[in-house]
Amino acid sequence: MQDFNQFIDGNSGNKNIFDMVSSIASKYNGKNQTELLAAIYQEAKRGKKNGTLTNENIDSFCQVLAPLLDDKQKKMLSRLAKELKSI
Repeated sequence: MQDFNQFIDGNSGNKNIFDMVSSIASKYNGKNQTELLAAIYQEAKRGKKNGTLTNENIDSFCQVLAPLLDDKQKKMLSRLAKELKSI
């Protein structure tokens, strides 16, 4: 997976969420939701630990992605974001 921030920051602010989801989906084609979430989480965790991913980046990512999710997925996203912010 590319650097997590490349999915958040583009040349003009937030990158198009469709491009982000398409990129991830094509790379992880055939993987289940758990594997996909684990890959996103691991990349985000790496970014938090090395200082390239901020809590503001996480909030931006969640804000862009949330409208595409159902209630259950939104709750999961919220839990993951909270956990990542605590790193």
